[in-house]
Amino acid sequence: MKANSELDYELGMWVYASKTPPCTALARSSEEDFRVEEVVSLDRLSKEPRPGLYPVYRVEKRSIDTMHMEGELSAALGSRVSYGGLKDKKAVALQYVTPTSKSARPDKVTRPNFDARLVGYLPSPITRGSVLGNRFAIVLRECCPNVGESMSVAFDLARKKMVPNFFGYQRFGASGVGTHTIGRAMVKRRFDDVVELMLITPREDDDEGTKAAREAMAGGDFRKGAQLISAGQDLERKVALKLAEDPADAIGAIRGVPVRMRRLYVQAYQSYIFNRAISLAVAGDLDISAAERGDNWGELGAAGTLESKVRGAREAPDKGAVPMVQLAGYAYRDYGSRYDALTSKVMEEEEVSARDFYIKEMQETSAEGGFRPAHLLVGDATYETVGRDAFVGFTLSRGQYATVLLREIIKPADPRDSGLA
Repeated sequence: MKANSELDYELGMWVYASKTPPCTALARSSEEDFRVEEVVSLDRLSKEPRPGLYPVYRVEKRSIDTMHMEGELSAALGSRVSYGGLKDKKAVALQYVTPTSKSARPDKVTRPNFDARLVGYLPSPITRGSVLGNRFAIVLRECCPNVGESMSVAFDLARKKMVPNFFGYQRFGASGVGTHTIGRAMVKRRFDDVVELMLITPREDDDEGTKAAREAMAGGDFRKGAQLISAGQDLERKVALKLAEDPADAIGAIRGVPVRMRRLYVQAYQSYIFNRAISLAVAGDLDISAAERGDNWGELGAAGTLESKVRGAREAPDKGAVPMVQLAGYAYRDYGSRYDALTSKVMEEEEVSARDFYIKEMQETSAEGGFRPAHLLVGDATYETVGRDAFVGFTLSRGQYATVLLREIIKPADPRDSGLA
């Protein structure tokens, strides 16, 4: 079934797995209606500090993204911190964080948008590999009368491993210019375009100060733009101040953005290419539920999460193996699988090659590539309706998006109005 949202098409999500009609619903009437908690193995957690162990904090945050929480917590702890993954800003999110140094730390850090509590000590810092998955508890409000049928169909398809594992809206930014468009410009070495997309291209939610700032910067007055731009746009301000010093040095200005964020731009472009390839797979009636001979594939662990090792396309897949799809990157190779053919087709249409993802001018943002499951890995699903409200709970493997599953239920014409984006 074709997507009915313009934003979905912009982000490469061109299809739905289900055929139920659109269903009105609000996914984030409040932050309490969207709760996510990391599933992390803490088997080796010690309650007592010992030499060589790292403090572990359980952080509950709301109305702040993980990267800004990271900055505030790092300052409070006097140490860089390590964590497993990014969590939604518009949510109550629970995740685990460790300082990268082993010194004694306070039992608690409290800030307006998060609380961090010391829960114990581990032999090594929390990383992406520490996270097994994420558990969601979500309330949909003001639902259409057929929401029960829509949920039943969506969760049945998820059980059958037929819901495409799209990168969700949050991967591409909440509004305005998608981060993948900035990433595309970086991969194509159009650094002046990166600056224009970040600083000058208008967004629908620009306030009057930001509109004036963009007009000033469009006229070349980057210092005035930096003064006028809204308080929350700290990345744009850093770029503008760099350009005020040297308007011709686009690369130097872009380097004013923290390297983690610059990598996210390029990774968002990889995500867009992946989404388009999976859309082609579903539209072409490929069975994404199980690996076939010629696919790269992976195995599920005892907890229902994906094992880290990816098997080669020349190895016959085991029963129940998960088909793995390559991400575009400088290590990408077309091994002749059914998914490689689609990814190569999208890259050709985008006029990019694998080597373009090695960005010599800004090597720290280069993207190697990797693999991602073709379908969502959904576990422990529950759902019910009470009046016009729907309550859903489920677990996803790490790196997967709850909004992708909710999208199958709601099918909104405008994902922003429905609270998905």
